[in-house]
Amino acid sequence: MTATYSNNVTPNKTVEKQALLYRQKTFSTYKEALKNITAENYEAVLVTGGLLLALVPGPATDTDEDHLEWVFGLLKLSEGLRILASLRWAQGIEKLSVYPLVRREIKTLPPPPIIDVAAIEAPIGPLGTTPDNPNPAPTYTPIHFPTQTRLFLPPPLMQLLQSVIRGKESGTLDWHRPTLAPVFHALSPIFLSLYYYGLDSDFYVRIFVWTSFLMPDYLQLMRDKEPRALVLFGWWLSLANLAPKGWWTGKRVRKTIGAMMRAIQAQPVGDGGFAERVLGSALRIVDVVDREGKEAAAKAVFDDWPGVSWEEGPVRAQAWEYGQLLDLGEVDGGLNMDAAVGIDLQELGISV
Repeated sequence: MTATYSNNVTPNKTVEKQALLYRQKTFSTYKEALKNITAENYEAVLVTGGLLLALVPGPATDTDEDHLEWVFGLLKLSEGLRILASLRWAQGIEKLSVYPLVRREIKTLPPPPIIDVAAIEAPIGPLGTTPDNPNPAPTYTPIHFPTQTRLFLPPPLMQLLQSVIRGKESGTLDWHRPTLAPVFHALSPIFLSLYYYGLDSDFYVRIFVWTSFLMPDYLQLMRDKEPRALVLFGWWLSLANLAPKGWWTGKRVRKTIGAMMRAIQAQPVGDGGFAERVLGSALRIVDVVDREGKEAAAKAVFDDWPGVSWEEGPVRAQAWEYGQLLDLGEVDGGLNMDAAVGIDLQELGISV
């Protein structure tokens, strides 16, 4: 890592060769450790995998293919981390010292605001297995969880999801629907966290762990440059660009999304340019970051989103949290929180 960084700051052919040699030794040693994972070395192996993922060098050139290959490599490394974490996910990983580095949410999110009675719903599934309740089951308090949740996606992504679902309704078989639908579901809590809590640690954690929900069949669609798979990843990149640091920040985001845009344009997808326009709406968020900063870009995510107001999110979250405390008997229900926050608690499904 030191040799690579040194060569990035002051390029030197000798140091570059040495960095490559160290890189080969690192991966060779790591692969050997993977062959014999024990209770004693499990956490060290998991942390090392995280470091390798975080510190992968960027694309060697500015070509589209190099940017896409770089993304594919990162996704494969992330898949390995997901498999490693899954070895202990349901067997007490929350008791290990490494758990804070691999947890997948900081806060349990309020339900999405009711903005469309015909909103698309997704099954939640057992605790610890889905994006809606992603941490290990023992980390949640024994309160009631609904069996379904409404998806919370900006209009362009919701339209894209509806186009995927309509194939089923119209009798047209979309072979990729079972692969793509879970990726839409994994994006939904990221938007919900941003809406309720803004640029907060919970949002950043959900950004960092999003790839842990991606399965091999989606990675293959990415490699095949399937337009909708590229659009979903491009939207995630635009959100990841709001995080403070990371391999995705800066010019690399724009270049990678641009490479995906051109990959879509090169394919005869027959959708009238729909996928390209949805990806373009993600690129608009990157434009706002460059012009006005990340806070303005976070707010811009909710522009032209019917029924959703950036300013109302934190207030709604406050009202929901108060309702949770009431249900647990931890506060006096006589307080007029409804009037205090200016939100109809009944609308949020809170009984007082």
